[in-house]
This record gives sequence, C-alpha cells and structure tokens, in this order.
Amino acid sequence: MAHLGFVGTGTLADAVIRGLQTTAAAEHTYHLSPRSEGRSKALAADFPQNTVREESNEAVVEKSDIVLIGVLPKQISDLGRLPFRADQIIVSFLAGVPVDVLLQQVAPATRVVRMIPLPGVEFCKGPILMTPSDASVEELFGGVGELVIPARESDLDTISMATGLMSATFQLQNTVIDWMKSRNIADGVATPFVRSLYSGLAELALAAERQGHGLPPQNYETPGGLNETVRAYFNRTGWFDEMTKALDVVEAHRRTLMKKS
Repeated sequence: MAHLGFVGTGTLADAVIRGLQTTAAAEHTYHLSPRSEGRSKALAADFPQNTVREESNEAVVEKSDIVLIGVLPKQISDLGRLPFRADQIIVSFLAGVPVDVLLQQVAPATRVVRMIPLPGVEFCKGPILMTPSDASVEELFGGVGELVIPARESDLDTISMATGLMSATFQLQNTVIDWMKSRNIADGVATPFVRSLYSGLAELALAAERQGHGLPPQNYETPGGLNETVRAYFNRTGWFDEMTKALDVVEAHRRTLMKKS
C-alpha cells in the first residue's frame, strides 16, 4: 500500500481521485490538500475508509510516497517551501511547466513525471499523457485511462494542443441537439441520442486503433447518403481546414503564455 498526496484538490485532482478509487489503487491511502475546501471535504466524506483531508500542504508531502501536484502554474514558487524527500515520486499536473523547472522546486526529489489527465479519468476513460516513462506511475494510472507516453517532452506539449478541442466538441454536440429540438424532438430524446452517438463513434475509433487499422471516413458513408453529403459540405466550405487553423492558434497561444510565465 502506498500513500498518495495531492497538493491542490481542484477539478482535475477530484476527477483523478474518483477514478483511482474505482481501481486497484483504492488500496492506497490518499492525503488531500485542504484547498479547495469544498472538494477536499467532499472527497474525504465520499471515501472515508482511505482518504484524509490534511491541515496543510506540508502535511500532505510529509506523509506521502507519491506526491501529485495540481496547483496553478503561477504558484510553482510556493512548492520550494514544502518538505520533499529524495525517495518520493513527483507527478505534476502543471500545464506547460517542464520537468527541469519543476525539479528546481521539489529538490531533493529527482523522480519527476509530467502528466496531463483529462476529466474523463473520473470514469476511467480517455487518454492520459505522461513523460518520461515510469513503471510505478504507469501501474498506478493504467486502470483509469489510455496511457500515451511520447519519447520527448516537447512531443507532450504538441499533443496536448488537441485538448483545446474539448469544449468545441461539446458545442458541436449541443448544436446538433438544438437543431433536433427545433424540429420538435423532445430534449429527453435528442440529448441522450446525440451523446450516445458520439460516445459510440469514439469506441469505434479506439477499436480500430487497437487493431492497427486506419479510419477512412469513406468506409462509413454511402455514395449519395447522409454522411457523404455532410462531409462533402464541410470540405467544400473549408470546415476541416478551419480546425487545423484553430490548432495553430492554440499552439501560438500556448507559446505566449509560456513567455509570460
């Protein structure tokens, strides 16, 4: 059994903890930062058998074998005051903060892993980006998502640009739902249909990837049918080109944020 310490219990840490508690990692003890107050209290109440809300971040670090850091990047300098140890594993959820920068704040600890889990980990779904490879961290997180481990840290930053499409994907789904409702389809019918449609397509795509197959869109449309009509319209209007441009914008925005930090 290991002791897992969470420095910062925001939205992402909440999802990670709830996901881990549904796997073999439920055998571990969880030590939570008192902030955010609401989430840390709720987690301690929901998992009283193995979760403790500590009085401070110092207490969290002192009691933990693996320390998972989920504070804001601008708070990174505060980490230097915490009692890290050389035998600890540090897992960072800090967006855009390189390993070598974090190492300066968590000394004498040297075993540092950058990780980008997504909200779906609460349901043990979705990708988890991490670098470098670490057997203990992989064992801990292997049950809560699809581990993606790029060889270079710079690749992690590039791949993470795709996470900028999350809210746009939800708006796409909501747009389809609203269109159905404008045709007098009840919300209780339109919403579960659309949500399930996209969930099923994601499972289909993942199955193809696991089998080493491509996913040519032409294989999922009939000549002259609904799917061909929609895709042809999007190609004609440059909709897919705009998605590429959006990713370029996200990448440029990230570079601007990094210069300011």
